[in-house]
Amino acid sequence: MNSQLSIKPTLVGGLSGIILENEKLRLVVMPEFGARIISLIYKPTETEFAWHCTDVPIGRPSYQIEYENVSGFFDCVPTCETCTFKGRKLPPLGDVASEPWDLIEKKKNGNTITIRMEKRCASYPLLIRKKVSMSETNPAVYLDYELFNLSNEEIEFHYSGHNTMPTNPHFKIVLPPEVSSLKVGTCATDRLGSTGDEISWPITKDKSGKAVDLSRAGTPCDGTAENLYTPKLKNSWCAAVNEARREAISFLFSAQILPYILLWLNYGGWRGYYHIALEPCTGRPDNLETAVNNWKNYAVLKPREKKLWSQIINIAHNIRHIEKVTVDDGIVQ
Repeated sequence: MNSQLSIKPTLVGGLSGIILENEKLRLVVMPEFGARIISLIYKPTETEFAWHCTDVPIGRPSYQIEYENVSGFFDCVPTCETCTFKGRKLPPLGDVASEPWDLIEKKKNGNTITIRMEKRCASYPLLIRKKVSMSETNPAVYLDYELFNLSNEEIEFHYSGHNTMPTNPHFKIVLPPEVSSLKVGTCATDRLGSTGDEISWPITKDKSGKAVDLSRAGTPCDGTAENLYTPKLKNSWCAAVNEARREAISFLFSAQILPYILLWLNYGGWRGYYHIALEPCTGRPDNLETAVNNWKNYAVLKPREKKLWSQIINIAHNIRHIEKVTVDDGIVQ
């Protein structure tokens, strides 16, 4: 049988991309567009798991959030929300989400394909490196990161992996059993309370006293959009399952570096978009200035320090429920 493991060039919106493919997955990575995964297709069902922006083209960033493309899976550092911190003006989505990264390696080695990219932040003395790899038959994408402090000063920063996915009312979000509450961040409405409020998970109440099951996706007509943060976790994994199609995607990441999960639940309330994101992150909220000065949940790099972390994205079908996600077994029913 011929190997289906391949790595090929492509063009998207006039920018260079790379198609990585194995027996189960086909993904498109765009070094020239924020090193993003802009397509992630599970081949057994031909399901696309990366959400596509409908009205903002791929291109160089404007750093005006209303004009930014939020497609696919991308990295936000040193902030996600725009802010001014220690005299530095930090842009929306951070410095690297849409800027071109340098492609430093592209190779096929036996039963593994790998690309490595890096980008230096413009507003902060940070350098981020990212490796994307796949094996021949495993329905998983392996992401490995290095973040360097290039300065002689201590650096506070925020990182989140913004994994934007299409959704529908059949989707259920699954978090580790240790999660019983969430903290409210930036929202399009005040239905769940104000920024900083603690609410219960998965069932909470809106301001009128009506029960809301946050684990169940809403509809595009709901007109809501909410950032909700878990407490600091010991088990850093999360997942979403389409119960109608019995397909699931999971994210497993380094709890020591990424101890929080951000749920971005956008049911028509922001730009009219309909998607969700399950984001591993270093702190909360997305705004670095608020994270440092108010919530006190943030990460630090000492002078010349380097931090390493990883993320594994698994996809599977014939999934009835999700018990947990592990390194060895992926999605466990």
